[in-house]
Amino acid sequence: MAMIESTVIIDEPLMPTSRIKRRVFPADSSVILVGCRGAGKRTLGFIAAKHLGRRLVTEDHSFEQSTGCSRATFLQKYGRETFNQQMAIVLAQMLKLNQTDCVIECGTGTLSPDIEEIIKGYVETNPIVYIHRDKEDLYKLLKLPVADAERLLLTDQRHREFSNLEFFNLFDPSGEGQITEDCPLRSASTSSARLVEAKQDFRNFLDHIFGHGLTRSWVSNPFSMKAIPPEYRSHTFVFCLRLSTLIGLDVDLATLEAPGEAVELIIDTWPSNILDLIAAQVALIRRKLDIPIIYNVEENPREERKRPIEERDAMDLELMLQGLRLGVEYLSLDLERSPQLISHILSMRGRTKIIGNYVVKGFGAPQWTGNIYVERYLLAQRLGCHIVRIARFCAVDRADELRQIFIDRIHALPEPKPCIIAYDFSVFGVVTPFQGESMNPVGHDTLEKSAREHMVGVSTTRGTLRDIFRKGWFQPLNFYTLGSNVYYSASPSMHRAAYEHYMMPHTFDAKRCSLLEEVDRVRREPGFGGASLTAPFKVAIMQRLDHLSTHAIAIGAVNTLLPLRGDTDSILDHANARNRAGSANKFYGDNTDWSSIMTCLRRAISPRNSVQPSRTTALVIGAGGMARAAIYALIKLGCRMIFIYNRTRAKAEDVARHFNMFATEQGLLGRQNEGEQICRVIGSASDTWPEGYQQPTMIISCIPASGTDDNPPVDFRMPSQWLRSPTGGAVIELAYEPLITPLVVQVRKIREEGNTSWVIVDGLEVVGEMAMEAFELMTGRQAPRRLMRRVCNETWEKTSAPFQPQR
Repeated sequence: MAMIESTVIIDEPLMPTSRIKRRVFPADSSVILVGCRGAGKRTLGFIAAKHLGRRLVTEDHSFEQSTGCSRATFLQKYGRETFNQQMAIVLAQMLKLNQTDCVIECGTGTLSPDIEEIIKGYVETNPIVYIHRDKEDLYKLLKLPVADAERLLLTDQRHREFSNLEFFNLFDPSGEGQITEDCPLRSASTSSARLVEAKQDFRNFLDHIFGHGLTRSWVSNPFSMKAIPPEYRSHTFVFCLRLSTLIGLDVDLATLEAPGEAVELIIDTWPSNILDLIAAQVALIRRKLDIPIIYNVEENPREERKRPIEERDAMDLELMLQGLRLGVEYLSLDLERSPQLISHILSMRGRTKIIGNYVVKGFGAPQWTGNIYVERYLLAQRLGCHIVRIARFCAVDRADELRQIFIDRIHALPEPKPCIIAYDFSVFGVVTPFQGESMNPVGHDTLEKSAREHMVGVSTTRGTLRDIFRKGWFQPLNFYTLGSNVYYSASPSMHRAAYEHYMMPHTFDAKRCSLLEEVDRVRREPGFGGASLTAPFKVAIMQRLDHLSTHAIAIGAVNTLLPLRGDTDSILDHANARNRAGSANKFYGDNTDWSSIMTCLRRAISPRNSVQPSRTTALVIGAGGMARAAIYALIKLGCRMIFIYNRTRAKAEDVARHFNMFATEQGLLGRQNEGEQICRVIGSASDTWPEGYQQPTMIISCIPASGTDDNPPVDFRMPSQWLRSPTGGAVIELAYEPLITPLVVQVRKIREEGNTSWVIVDGLEVVGEMAMEAFELMTGRQAPRRLMRRVCNETWEKTSAPFQPQR
């Protein structure tokens, strides 16, 4: 098989240079949103402005500022030609004055050659994002006759010609009042907020554009799933999913839970609406599976016609560029394609990592000891590939030890260098389920193997993990919930179900402990995998830990305990030592209570109660470890007026002092508010709500079922004068045993009396989020969320529901 020589690479794109869009932009460059009306530009513009901390500039407002009237009035008064000329003038001025630190919404529904040329002038310096959505959704939204809608969509396609990025605005049903559980004892709908998923989709997209995603995840938690890319983690899997399979898939993608650490979307068919279809499927995969995408345009798909080389290169280049426009995390590039195509893609990759791909086919393929494989690796390195993937066909000459010799040769090369993936495959796919440290291809139990598939065998993530444990590469570990009152904990059943899902032979138990010495004995065991901590250890354990997350330090409490078994002090080594037994001399403490609370708040806060730092107030009941996490979550959401009530006022004042000092150190209040406080204490339940502050729209009750830890007693009832927000709000009750607390009863009564704008989030909802995050930190595997939520509810209904108050 012919190799591409390094001297043959020609820096000559197959497309005109006017279409080149490099997609790496200065950190302060303004984001420009384009697309037809109804695509969601304004809504996404607000989301982007808030996420990036920027000003939103709209074409409507700029037009009125410039002309003194609306676009509709101007069009009616002066006619189409003059209107188009004025639009071009306004657009040019708007873009020129706001090239940095803004989000610009362009209402480019009426496209003229002048407008197109103006926007093209920013294609090298600014991210220009083409926003579009499903045409059926657009029809419903705009209520246009079909003929008018088709003309609108035809014009809309032209936005691809002068944009450099693309975002498919997938329909988000959140906030439409659906009930999130079936049990009549559970609380009211926990999904009042609108566009919860769309917000997260677009935030992730923006983080990719500016290269912030990995940094944000690492700073937040270096052991989290998204902090370490799959190519650097040990024993990771790539779920291979063909476009031809997706088109005919009759199951919800979300049911394919935790299929791997990444999904490889293989473009192997070419329907007429291919670019729109790919955009929609990429958006769907991101939302449903929430794992990185490897984008692979197959050169010669099975069951498709053979294409002349000129047609194939031009067509595949367009398809690859579409993947780059969509901001996929990885693109698989066959380095035996034409030099011009390779050069073009490498020059256009932006933030996307390139996987230099070699597939050595045919009988008599050289053994792994041949120099050809090292030469190919070095060529991929010179080209700037981030990962090199080599698949070698073998019939009866497979030799794992020779492949390992090749990998060892690569590892011996000086840093920096690309990651290496190497495996053998046969006519049945990958020969053995695991042939390397990372990113091995797998299928899924639910999906039948496609006749088009030639690489993936019968291996799945869960089946391969079972084999890894059987081989002794991973060892069974014991995980715990530790605390003085853990007999009713819902965590064990959720963790055990997740272990069973992955075929991991771990155990998880609730263990009652009253003394720190008991915790010390448990964590020193060679089979200790990790623990979730409850009262009274969240604060007391901190002095005994070697490393703490930034969140644990800020909160002053720990709820997750991990052993550190890495061979070096590297976080990566410690992360890759998860699922391995042995003595541990160092331990890491984290706090995930806050992020679980914040997730639930985001789902529950209605649009009219969205957090505004200058106005929004919140109330926290209690002053223990959970109250600290709740305050931190509120601060992270942007709330700057938080009131604390606790039975023992001195403890509430200690907590308030801690976070007021934290706010000062972090500069959260700004110069104009220097001397102000984020946290204030309410002294008595008989006090009226503090004058000059709005009624709270976020209330978090952090009272444990036992009523310990100096918190108010479990039968505490909220003073009615603190529940008078005219716009309602979100109430989070962290206790779930009993689930129907006096506070839940109070808020239900308010809802029954007509104020249905109050949303209740019960403790079971929060504890489910906590368990899922803990599972990921402890095992390094994506939590099977649907399964864990279902088991959480089922466990509670079997063990606790029969004994709950019937209100």
